[in-house]
Amino acid sequence: MNENKVPKTHQELRDNFNDHLSDLILAANQYDAGNRRRIKLASPILRTLFYKQRYGEIMIKILPPEISIDFERFASSVSIANDTVLYGGPVLNGQVPDPDFKKPKKIYLPLFSMESIHWISFDHWWNGRILYVNGEGFKRWELVRYMANQDGGAHEDLALGEKYSKLKRNLFSMEDNNGGHYKELNLALLRQIVHETLLSFDKMNLLPETYTFSNHDSNFSNNTANFSISQMNISRGKSQTFEYH
Repeated sequence: MNENKVPKTHQELRDNFNDHLSDLILAANQYDAGNRRRIKLASPILRTLFYKQRYGEIMIKILPPEISIDFERFASSVSIANDTVLYGGPVLNGQVPDPDFKKPKKIYLPLFSMESIHWISFDHWWNGRILYVNGEGFKRWELVRYMANQDGGAHEDLALGEKYSKLKRNLFSMEDNNGGHYKELNLALLRQIVHETLLSFDKMNLLPETYTFSNHDSNFSNNTANFSISQMNISRGKSQTFEYH
């Protein structure tokens, strides 16, 4: 049945936009408090804000004029050469208590480094690769779409796309000394995207509440060596020219 639609008011759009940002902060806080799987709740919010779907427009383009979003000042923590051979992602490896085992659980964590922030255009950020391993990579929009549409963020598919299944099942993860893999790379990357998003809107003075993050000091134990290679590239040729994505 077709139904006539009534346009939303500017205030209704503003309220919904603020709700989305507050919910992103809530999902980030849940992750940082140890409920790391809750970060998947952020994926449909990011999809609504940024991902152009078949119907409708992305949220940041239908907001009223009084919300001034500067598309040239979005955050990035990844530096990638045009002809990159080897690249990682903005993550580090750490250990957290595992109630089911005596040994701590080895997982990836978001980088959170303020030193690696670069301010670039929204399109470069959203379409930039946040992970590149062995010839396969994920752009930010790809990871958000997979987690929202297939992995329980907004929908639950009975099967996963092959590339995302490799990510979730640790096939893009480094091995520890015992031959096991560090886990939760997908969750760490999504938390990093949320972090960059909130930093960006905070820089634009658009956050409805304060966003804080702990750099893993209080909620994570026994962090090991920094695995971030977000600023490391091995490239073909004699020179390296970098783009920020």
